[in-house]
Amino acid sequence: MFTMSLLVFLLCFGNMPVAYTEPAPQLCMCAPSLDSLRAATTWKEMDDFHEVMAETFHPMEDGDFKPIRARAKEMADKAARWASSAVPADMTLPPNAKENLKKLAKESAALSKLIDKKAKDATVKKALTALHDRFHEVSGQCKHK
Repeated sequence: MFTMSLLVFLLCFGNMPVAYTEPAPQLCMCAPSLDSLRAATTWKEMDDFHEVMAETFHPMEDGDFKPIRARAKEMADKAARWASSAVPADMTLPPNAKENLKKLAKESAALSKLIDKKAKDATVKKALTALHDRFHEVSGQCKHK
């Protein structure tokens, strides 16, 4: 009986075209180029910062401000560590990259202070979005030799 049911099913539906569905789009490509993506896996301090950024920025996009309010100090600390770290030997940065990295650390500290002062969600969103954009700017400047 099962064999007969399977045969009928295959005869009826076996030649139907399979619908193609597009893969889901990426919401955020935090390393804008392949070189930057590779760099993200070789500069530990950048990876550490990026982890906190991703785990706070994306929930904020969905209206959840709890992660950034809980982890802003941690993110500022990781930004400071990244800014003071040495560029890995296999990487090269343009002259203004270290300056942009210092700006990222300063802006991370400012965001942490906003959160300490219980800033409104709209203010936090504006600051975190700007910081996220700065991260894209800096990570996009990281190139392998």
